[in-house]
Order: sequence, then C-alpha cells, then structure tokens
Amino acid sequence: MTSTDTAVRVTVTDSIASVGRGAWTELVDACDAPVFHSYDFLRSVESSPLTYPSTAYYLLAHDGGELVAALPVFLQRTRDPFATGPGADAVLDALVGNVWHCYDTRLLCRRPLNAWLVEQFWTALGDLARDHRAQLWGLVNIAAGEPLAQQLKAIGVEVEETVPRYRLPLAGGPATLDEHLAGIGRASRRSLRQYARRAERAGAGITLRTGREALDDEVLGLCLSTADKHAPGYYPPDRLGALIESLGENCRLLRIDLDGTLLAVSVCLYDDTRMHAWAGGCRYPAELNWSPQYALFDAELKAGFASGRPVLECGRRNDEFKTRYGLQAYPLARAVQRR
Repeated sequence: MTSTDTAVRVTVTDSIASVGRGAWTELVDACDAPVFHSYDFLRSVESSPLTYPSTAYYLLAHDGGELVAALPVFLQRTRDPFATGPGADAVLDALVGNVWHCYDTRLLCRRPLNAWLVEQFWTALGDLARDHRAQLWGLVNIAAGEPLAQQLKAIGVEVEETVPRYRLPLAGGPATLDEHLAGIGRASRRSLRQYARRAERAGAGITLRTGREALDDEVLGLCLSTADKHAPGYYPPDRLGALIESLGENCRLLRIDLDGTLLAVSVCLYDDTRMHAWAGGCRYPAELNWSPQYALFDAELKAGFASGRPVLECGRRNDEFKTRYGLQAYPLARAVQRR
C-alpha cells in the first residue's frame, strides 16, 4: 500500500452518464479494455439489458478528482449458468461483474492492480450485495492467469475455473488464413475450404457491413433461435437490436444470404486491438451440400485477418470445433459468494 492508495475511495453510481463519456473512455483506453467495457456497450445494456430484469451499478475509485479505477456490475434476476445438480435451475438475485454476455471481465485501472485496491473493490461489492440482498455476488469470466484473479487469491478469495474462451493471436502469428490453416489437420483444412467453395458456387452472398446497415428481423430471430437451444431468451431481439444500433462502427454483421434467405450471421464487435466474433447463428436447409456453420467460420477468420487487429476473439463453447481449427483456449474463472 502506498500513500497514493490510501487517498482512493470507492463510491457507487447507477448511471454511466454520471461518470461521463470522456472520463470513462479515457480510463477504458488506458487499460486497453475490450468493447464490453466501452461507454456505448455499457450504456446500452444499462438502459436495455440483455438479461432482464437488471440494474447497473458502477464502482468507482477517484484520486484527486481523477477516475483511476472502475468496475461495472449488474444486479440481475437470473439463474446461475454454471450451477449443476439439484437446484441448478433456480432463479436468484445475482450481483455480478460484468454481464453474462461478456467473456472478458476487467477491473479497469490506470495502475498495476495490487491486493489493497482489489480488496477495496471486493469489499465495496460485498457491501452493495448485502444492501440489495443478493443471493449470489462476485465476478465472472475473469482471465484465470491474469492479475485480477491473482490478486483476488492474494486477499483470500476463492477463484474457481469455469469454461475457457477461444482466441487466435494474429500479431506475430500467421500472416494469412492459408498460413494458419497449414498448421491444422489436413481433414479439417479440406472440409473448411470445401464448404467455402461450395457456398460460393451456390451463389451465397457473404457480406460484412455496419450493424445499423445490415440489421433486420431475420438477424435477430436467428440469434434468438440459435441461443434458445442452450439458453432460452439469451438474446432478446429488441434488446439485442438496441445494442447493435448503439455500437455504430464498432459492430458489424457478417451475413450469408442465399436466394433471399439468411442462412448464417455473426455479430462482430470491434475495439482497438480485437475483433470479436461474439454472437450469431445458422440455419441448415436439408438441400444444401455445404455447411453454413463452416462457411461462416471461414468468413469470420478472413474478416479477422482483414481487420488489422492483433487478436481475433471467438467466444466460449463449441470447444472441440474451435480447438480443431487452431484456436487457443484462454482459461476463465469466477470468484463468487452465496448468501
């Protein structure tokens, strides 16, 4: 602990507008935080949450009037997506950072995280959870090997590994998609290329456009129906649409259309150093001799290389497929308390 640390106090607000776009964006940029922590993303899920009902809170630390650290958290009425066994489907009040839809939770901080500062935020989060009688509270989807998880352990908080996310580092890695595919199994490489060629021969249109330009009810319906197979209601159409609209140039839709029908879509989010193939879905008409999923993944990889970003993020789940195609698992963890 330093004398500067002792001047820091954690306060709470329920509106990112009260922080201000300029101050928030300056902190996010200083941390190279992902798009999930951007002002526009948080403002959207605050006013039109993907998990409903939900109330946003922002834990803030100032030093001499400067915003030096922040943690967005959300009080949600939901089920614990990591729960198993009896009672796993129980709905409860959970106060967690960040939203479930974010796979890269950060405690934003201008300085290297230390145990003292992490403890101030953890204590403030616990106090807020007690005030709202949250049954589950803490942090989810934090990088298992990075400083936040390490400092939580240092102050005695149990950190539990959950499911990984997958990414493809591009900077210092393969220069082209062909170079990347050369490093994976022959059969997998052949399947991806074959389906991409068949989609092209079938006349499928593959486009990547700003979300505002490419958004329609088909996109929202396909995201909803695809997610409903595993998590019903995960992408409510009106709220997902509001988020896509709010992100402007930081959201683009990668679409595969054939004869006026949307077969596949990927909602791609962008920040300064990452392209995120974040959400989406596919249809599988029986008459096709190619897979929209494979054609979409081929297009996502091409878009990642073309983005100029150092990293392509490909989210959670579908572990075997992502591993087979050379994506790297990035372990995630959570630190939660139950009352």
